[in-house]
Amino acid sequence: MDTLSSKTIIIILILISFGFGYFIGSDIATDKTWQKAKERLDEYITWPEEMEITSISGEVQQIQGNKISLKISPLEPLADPSLDYRVVEVDEDTEFYRLLEKNEEQYQKEIEEFDQRTEGEMIGPEGEVTEAAEIAPPDSYTQEEISLADIEVGQRINVRTEENIKEVKQFKAVSVTVQVVLIEPIEESVTPAEETTEE
Repeated sequence: MDTLSSKTIIIILILISFGFGYFIGSDIATDKTWQKAKERLDEYITWPEEMEITSISGEVQQIQGNKISLKISPLEPLADPSLDYRVVEVDEDTEFYRLLEKNEEQYQKEIEEFDQRTEGEMIGPEGEVTEAAEIAPPDSYTQEEISLADIEVGQRINVRTEENIKEVKQFKAVSVTVQVVLIEPIEESVTPAEETTEE
């Protein structure tokens, strides 16, 4: 059995043991045991360098006053399960936005204009980046300003902060953006032609 396979098996066994203990309410779910499991994994895995987390996305669970309860996906395999739920504080300085899907015809037109503007070479003769390469492609959505009152339970939002919130349960938001809202195409109703009968 190669080293990679051995590491994989060990990781799986640790995760299964933790999950089983957590759901039956045994002592393995305590902070102390949790930390031991992470230390054990550290012996077999080289984790990436610590990165700051200043934005997260998740589903709105509840809105009470100026606080939004958010359910997120774990930021790492052995993240504390209690951090799957965050509390987002907002105030008069928080910016609120909603992303809306662009009309297909409008978006295709913008793509064609982008293609025309970037027909030239992306890299110059001396390896420099050309003006064509610096043109950003069009987004498939537009952004509009909204308020806290426009946010609803069940919507997915992105929250941006000014602090590292990787292991912070409650924090203040700089901006809250409701993720892309798909615009259903409007179907034109067709009234069947009245049948005529010959006399």
